[in-house]
Amino acid sequence: MTPQDPNDIPDQIDFDDLEAAMRDARRRFIAAFPKRSDSIGLMLSVVATLGVRGPIGPLRQIVHRTAGLAGTLGFPGVSTKAIALEKMLDGVETGAFDPSLANMLFDDMEQAFTGDLGNPPEWVGTAQSAGSNRLVMVVEDDEDQREVVCINLRAAGYVAVPVPAGDLVMEVARAQHPDLILLDANIPGLDGYAVYRQLKTDAELAGTPVLLTTVGASLDNRMAGLMLGADDYITKPFSPQELLARMDRLLR
Repeated sequence: MTPQDPNDIPDQIDFDDLEAAMRDARRRFIAAFPKRSDSIGLMLSVVATLGVRGPIGPLRQIVHRTAGLAGTLGFPGVSTKAIALEKMLDGVETGAFDPSLANMLFDDMEQAFTGDLGNPPEWVGTAQSAGSNRLVMVVEDDEDQREVVCINLRAAGYVAVPVPAGDLVMEVARAQHPDLILLDANIPGLDGYAVYRQLKTDAELAGTPVLLTTVGASLDNRMAGLMLGADDYITKPFSPQELLARMDRLLR
């Protein structure tokens, strides 16, 4: 078993703009953390069952890398818990490994991520001000994609409101008064195009900018979106940087 360890920092850092490179690396770390955490949790459960016959080497590697990246990129709580977990893994070979305590440390590491995310270091502050606490509704049925997008938006200073289904959009939008709606065009049930029509024919919400998203967009559905008056259209997969740039343009 190999760890899921996305390439979340570049091999070469531009030292002429070190802060920008660090902020970019931090955004990648944030986006990759849910899958990274899932990988650690899965391998930890296997090691707890199989001991030295489990994937102890790959697990040590991803925990060690997480500790180093987290400490460098402004996640001290995550780094501290990952270091403690790495030390505990040394006890697998000697029989001193305590699976229940290791799982507690793993849970603490995940909780520390949320805490660290809300208390960024000073060098992140200038980048995070872009969102200026503006509220963005994220309409996406896929739980993992929704979580990753919300994490990136919050890291950029936005208030992200996740919405899992199209038939909930109008109710949430009227209650929350979002500054922008990120809308999956291909959401099951009441799809994004139907939701868009409802938004743009509602007197209270018609002026709210909407950024439509879809997978593998063709010219036809691009035109369908634009004919509806879509404010902008972005095709998955998209990078956090591209998404933030499109949102910034709409909000200006």
